[in-house]
Amino acid sequence: MEACNKKRAWIVIAIFSVFLYQQFCSKIGTLVANVFDYNTIDKYNVFAWISIHHIVQTLFALVPIAILSKTYNMDFGFKSGNKKIGLKYVRIFTMAMLAYITIISVIGYFSNQIMQYDYPLTCANVIGSLSFQLFLSGPSEEILFRALPISIIACFIPSEKGIRISKLHISWAIVISAVFFALAHIKWTVNPFSASFNYMQLLLSFVLGIMYGIVYQKSKSVIYPMMMHSFTNVAVVGAGYILSIIR
Repeated sequence: MEACNKKRAWIVIAIFSVFLYQQFCSKIGTLVANVFDYNTIDKYNVFAWISIHHIVQTLFALVPIAILSKTYNMDFGFKSGNKKIGLKYVRIFTMAMLAYITIISVIGYFSNQIMQYDYPLTCANVIGSLSFQLFLSGPSEEILFRALPISIIACFIPSEKGIRISKLHISWAIVISAVFFALAHIKWTVNPFSASFNYMQLLLSFVLGIMYGIVYQKSKSVIYPMMMHSFTNVAVVGAGYILSIIR
């Protein structure tokens, strides 16, 4: 009984530590990004600030990954892994997301529910934001919210344990990482304390987090979730731009 309690304690400590470190990476990214003035290159604060934030966030996320990889020979999925499985999931996911975004866009267009932007859709703003979504959002967030937590939590909770839906097995490490990913979409401050969020965005983030996590574990590579994540963001943002331009 005592051994079981100690094991549970270590699991809780590991999960809580990962969550706190994710928050730390995000907050330090915010602090560094706030240092610079982007007015000359990004007057409307569309892409420059968030790009610096994600770069710093990624660098700090790589620190424990580098240490654990060298010290304990842990695999965080930075190799190509199982290409056949990885690319198969990327293809299926891409087609499904294209269908989903197309349907949502058509509904939004004819119901006059089109995204309103607080910045002009100039070439610089559009290219800058889409470049961020393509090159930084997926890689940065998959390293911090998939590779780091799933690999660490899987050391304490075996991948065989989790939830089974029909023939689909979802490990607890995937579920926990998806929860953390959803929580990361809550905007909060400590002093004074405040929190704002969108329920649908949290739900979508959780579902996508589950999908990305499954592909990460099955392909044994973070590359394929990165591709899926970047594609999703580019497609969603790009569809919004297109609808705003043609309306």
